[in-house]
Amino acid sequence: MDSCFPPLAALSLATASEKRNGKLQENGGKLEVLQDLDLYYIKQIAQNLKEFDLEQKIELEIKMREGTTKLLAASRHQAQMLEAAKSLLTSNERMSAYIAELQRRKRDLLPKRTSTVMSLPPSKARLCLSDVRMPLIWRDSDHFKNKGDYRRFAVFCLARAGTEVYDTSLLCPVDRSLTDLTFPDVIVFNEVPHDFVFQLEIYSHILRDDLSIASTPRKIKNTIHSSISRTVGKKLAASLRDELNSGKIGPHFELMASARLTLHDVHDSTRTHDLKLESLEVRSHQLPLFGHFCCRLAAQPNCMAQPIVSGPLTLVHHSQQLQPQQPPHLTWAQLQAFRLQLWKDRDAWLQGSSEPMVTVVVDKETVIKARKSSNCELEVSNESEGKEIVSVLRATSMEERDKWLRLLVHHALDHQRWRLAAERVMEIQTPGTGKHSFTKPFRQGSLYDETPLIETIEHTRNSCNEYSTSRPTVHEIFGLTPSTSLSSCSSSSSPTFRDRSLSSSGSSKSRSFLSAFSRSHND
Repeated sequence: MDSCFPPLAALSLATASEKRNGKLQENGGKLEVLQDLDLYYIKQIAQNLKEFDLEQKIELEIKMREGTTKLLAASRHQAQMLEAAKSLLTSNERMSAYIAELQRRKRDLLPKRTSTVMSLPPSKARLCLSDVRMPLIWRDSDHFKNKGDYRRFAVFCLARAGTEVYDTSLLCPVDRSLTDLTFPDVIVFNEVPHDFVFQLEIYSHILRDDLSIASTPRKIKNTIHSSISRTVGKKLAASLRDELNSGKIGPHFELMASARLTLHDVHDSTRTHDLKLESLEVRSHQLPLFGHFCCRLAAQPNCMAQPIVSGPLTLVHHSQQLQPQQPPHLTWAQLQAFRLQLWKDRDAWLQGSSEPMVTVVVDKETVIKARKSSNCELEVSNESEGKEIVSVLRATSMEERDKWLRLLVHHALDHQRWRLAAERVMEIQTPGTGKHSFTKPFRQGSLYDETPLIETIEHTRNSCNEYSTSRPTVHEIFGLTPSTSLSSCSSSSSPTFRDRSLSSSGSSKSRSFLSAFSRSHND
């Protein structure tokens, strides 16, 4: 049974260079080459290795994959087909992650059984992704004059950390009226190690129903020579020919770009990161990404939200006490969030209404050692403003002292591992998404909307016949409203050909207004 596992793992664990060089067959996903029997066989391997958590996850993804495939074959509406194709791709990526984790656990199985060293594992954390936004590159004639690039896309992202893979909401349609992509999702990963590698992948599918001159791709191909320009017609005809000859069922999402973030990129505010753009064989399918994106990637170690240990400790000496030095007295101690807090007794700790008597910092600069003068005492030293602060604590027994000593040293090492995430408390937002919202969300303001078109204007009249020296922006000149194209397919449909005609007539009115505005300015 073990002899068949490496070939299955090799099918799903292809390197990124192999995918870029085209060594793998394009079948819509890394795991689509596996048959259903192979997937059930992988589940049986997980059961034999007693990896019951992976077994349950693999069984769930097998059922999800079967149901999504049936839904995709039975779907007739574009929104249903796009959502089903997105779910199928996400399920395939999760299966690939589970197989990789299963192979890693199998490889590390022998050292786990023979290891007798007692060591504490590093503290893990919760990782929160939010405020994902990436700009698009359009020509000025495409965005401002609403002509030129005819392409429309359906876009979503895959976020992965370890074996956890999540998808964002689907943005559809994405066309030349948008200057940036904004994903409203909040994704939270649990039990993330300090040496994690977070990956964000952007997938896109070019829509075929953006031309309303025909109802099928074949009719579009036959009438394309008399409807649009020759250059655009050749590109569109080539893409339609590839779709007709491929024989694939449902939409096919392609990887447009990806990014890798680590602990160095964690911050409490939104930061800008680089995107690695993928080169596609069909250039017309390329989403016009700028090469950068913004997001908020926050981390909160579990040791900051949960207590590590609590119990009785006797405070023998503390050099920063505000009161005069008192004789040793028994306190109740708790280690959490890189602080050792001491309360008067256990009741005061349970009530939580009063502040602790003494708070001792435990971070990467803290020196923790056992005292030689006493078998049950330990010493915690910190330096603040050039002065050394020493706290001497006494445990109830040698075993308790060794336990506190081991946990204190391990806690200080966690502070060094998690760096900025341990120095400040980062908010972990509530997971959610805007894909099921019944209201159309307005996209955030863009730099293009705030760019003035007329550089020098001395005086202009506003609606109240008052003079103003502010320069009119794009929205003010053309009478535009913020675009709502970032709503998902499930909440809004694509504009029809009649809507496009009405928008063209509105543009002519705007041009008349602009000419009248110019004449009044010259006067």
